[in-house]
Amino acid sequence: MAIPLGRRSRHIIACAAAVAGLVQPAAAQTAIPVPAATPAGFTATAHADATIVTQTRTITGSVQLGMAERPGLIRIDLLSVKTDAMPVPPIRLTAVIDRRANTITVWNDLNKKYYVQAFLSQAAPSASPRPTPTPSASVPRQMLSPFANLDVLSMTIKLTGHTFTNGVPTTGLSFDLQLEKKGETVPLHVMANAQIVDASTGFPMTLDLSVERDGTPNKANLTYAVDELIRAVPPLERFKPPAGYTKATSIWAVVVRGH
Repeated sequence: MAIPLGRRSRHIIACAAAVAGLVQPAAAQTAIPVPAATPAGFTATAHADATIVTQTRTITGSVQLGMAERPGLIRIDLLSVKTDAMPVPPIRLTAVIDRRANTITVWNDLNKKYYVQAFLSQAAPSASPRPTPTPSASVPRQMLSPFANLDVLSMTIKLTGHTFTNGVPTTGLSFDLQLEKKGETVPLHVMANAQIVDASTGFPMTLDLSVERDGTPNKANLTYAVDELIRAVPPLERFKPPAGYTKATSIWAVVVRGH
């Protein structure tokens, strides 16, 4: 049975309907926008300068590098090596680390050879069961703690803050290590400061490394920095040996140009 509504009741219902119609679009407009996803990959070029000081001489050198990363794959290119200690022939080596397949692939653009090495060797299946070996009568080797032969061990890793390095979000880390074995009188001192790219698996934008023996002139310094970084997923073809390259018998046959 319909219930008759008065003029005042009809006015209240009409106002409520109008308010409901206004509230719904407003709720849709206040939705929080979803930020665009950061590309899970990059391509970069970098350089490193090294100085080694001994009691008799000082050696300097520099390296030009190329890097690329995409999910599960890391590529490192050794583009050139220079040092005042000796003449270095042209070098064009590439190494690709496949974290999913646990392999490293190395190729040389000069001799056009490549080789694939597994991180974890797998035993080949045997066609017939092997006989159980006779127990050896040799004395088992005594296990020692890695700290048993140390007199000094001090290690510190600190987070130094979050910042931008060449426009890229990075996190700073500092590292300090002092190590002295039994019988030594001068500890080894290693110091490092790095800026690590946040959207990576630990890729450094900058690195300053110093290694020295306290109280002696012997020391080594390494300075590394990225020159250019492009945030985009590189194509999968960049992580494979170029077409026409032949498979070598070992990594050494790839590295040595005339082998």
